[in-house]
Amino acid sequence: MSRGGISLEGLTVQLGAFALQRLDLAVNPGERLVIVGPNGAGKSVTLETIAGFHRVTTGRIVIRERDVTRLPPESRNVAFVLQNFGLFPHLSVRGNIALGLQRLPRARRRPRLGQLMEQFAIGHLADRLPRSLSPGERQRTGLARALAADPDVFLFDEPFSALDAGTHARLRLELHDFLEACGIPAIFVTHDRTDAHALGTALAIIEAGAIVQQGSLRDVLRAPGNLRVAEILGVDNIFAATLRTGPGRRPSIAVAGVTLIASGETTGAASDVLVGIRADDIEVLPPGSAAPAENRMTARVLAVLDEGVLTAIRLDCGVVLQARVLSRTVDAMQLTPGAQVEIAIAPEAIHPMPPEPDRSTATGDASVPAPEFRPRPASGIARS
Repeated sequence: MSRGGISLEGLTVQLGAFALQRLDLAVNPGERLVIVGPNGAGKSVTLETIAGFHRVTTGRIVIRERDVTRLPPESRNVAFVLQNFGLFPHLSVRGNIALGLQRLPRARRRPRLGQLMEQFAIGHLADRLPRSLSPGERQRTGLARALAADPDVFLFDEPFSALDAGTHARLRLELHDFLEACGIPAIFVTHDRTDAHALGTALAIIEAGAIVQQGSLRDVLRAPGNLRVAEILGVDNIFAATLRTGPGRRPSIAVAGVTLIASGETTGAASDVLVGIRADDIEVLPPGSAAPAENRMTARVLAVLDEGVLTAIRLDCGVVLQARVLSRTVDAMQLTPGAQVEIAIAPEAIHPMPPEPDRSTATGDASVPAPEFRPRPASGIARS
């Protein structure tokens, strides 16, 4: 690993009945790892262990080529940023930032304090208390305090969870730009799928204290390794199908009379699989429009649900699936229940996964039941 990064190597932590189980993770300088998983999976415990709040049972934590596994929190040079950016309510903006400067020689603290307040445009707020600041001002103050210590790594635990949607989106963009500019590696814990997409360069899925899949953000989102990972990631359409392969040919997916071409080349016999397709990977087109010929079919609109900028659409094309498109597209195409459209799905957006025995019948002729139509991700798809 290049100098400046962080790695967890076979990390195990026992906390009563719960344990982190041999975590192996690496984040290089300039990279941003997002950890996602269900409640109680161990996401926050992982950050707290890196920060030094839990004793490591086995394995080690290496930050900037320095083994910090047994060091106390104050010796790790880690910036741990909590919800609302963890400002001390009884300290002014100046006082909060000054806390991060304690490691500097006294003569350098005042000039550095001035530099940080100028860098984050908060000099005029120096004497204000956190309760009188806007969310954006609190974020800038929190980042200034974190950067004051010249940290080797940033840890963010749900930093936007208490914010309204508009402020959340604006501060997410500002934080992205800040991390891009400073190049310090960062690890995020979030439940928000948009935050993961916007802030991460890499993704790790954790469940019951174990990493079940990790890789680049694009690779993990495009190809979840199994049903549980797909559910955690909010893959909207999951259904049982038959994977047909053969020498020199691309795999095809057959379900309820519909055949879809997937990407790659495989060999071997037909097999039962689960297939995941993200709603935003389904292109909705007016009948007769130009589009790729592969995986193109006619569909009937069953339901339309406005989500603001985006709209979720339930479609019947022989199987029932959910797409998500820009709301202005819905208006332009006048999409209402009963309308006929065409859809196209790129082969690389079709992801075969291992079958789950408890989700299918002995004959393999069952699919994951479709949930009721709702704005946040449907966990399955039903055959009509």
